[in-house]
Amino acid sequence: MGLNYQIMLKQNLQDLNPLFIGEAYCPAGVREIASARNCSVLYRIRQGSGTVRIKNVDYPVREGEFFLVPVGQLADIFAGADGWTFQWIGFNGALAYDFLQLPTVFTLPEGVAAQLYDLQDPCENIGSRVSSDLLLIHSVLTKPKPDRTDHVQRVVDRILSSYMFKLSVEEMAREMGINSCHLSRLFTKKMGCSIRQYLLTIRISNAKNHLVRGYSVKETALLCGFNDTANFSKLFKKETGFSPYRWLCEMQDWAVDRAPTSVYPPPRSFPLEKQET
Repeated sequence: MGLNYQIMLKQNLQDLNPLFIGEAYCPAGVREIASARNCSVLYRIRQGSGTVRIKNVDYPVREGEFFLVPVGQLADIFAGADGWTFQWIGFNGALAYDFLQLPTVFTLPEGVAAQLYDLQDPCENIGSRVSSDLLLIHSVLTKPKPDRTDHVQRVVDRILSSYMFKLSVEEMAREMGINSCHLSRLFTKKMGCSIRQYLLTIRISNAKNHLVRGYSVKETALLCGFNDTANFSKLFKKETGFSPYRWLCEMQDWAVDRAPTSVYPPPRSFPLEKQET
């Protein structure tokens, strides 16, 4: 490891409270284990590239990108061919949950990213500066309250939050006070697919996550809004080209092919684990 240090912060804020900030350089091929039990940890790639593995899914990350390790989660992070330098912020607070709604890997607008604090720059009150950074990121990336006149967005929000329940176009149209055919036309024009197809896509996407996490085909079907396991399997194969069981086998074979080999040194604890309580 190159530079590798962590600064504990003495803030006591309610909304977004930074607990520590750190930076590390990892040469090519180094594997680290990132975890923190009492907070979420936001990582920013300063230079280079690598891979983060969360819940057995690999996400490539590169310079300028961010990724989040949620509270209580473990993540394997692998330095790329040229190594990488990254910074991290551990934080909690009432607004910390909003960060869990973000994609696993994300970027910020260039002008916003340029405003964030860099550990290489001297600063008298790091805690206050980092608190401001978290609030800035939150304000830029978290979704505002939905526009009640945007019927298509309301359908999207309803499906994303309730895909596991029985949903119908007629029911959603009735709640919005508009004709179901008109709602269907609006949705198809803006989204490029029907409401039913969008609902199916979201259900299958979440079904994949449940299968990877170890749920049975029957359990997955019920968790994703399918009352009939046979129908679920039929639709899953139509969308993916594989039955649920075959798809999971393919994913497991792929994970084995991508697994770290002996070129990686034995796993060792990341500095954050030293702060666990």
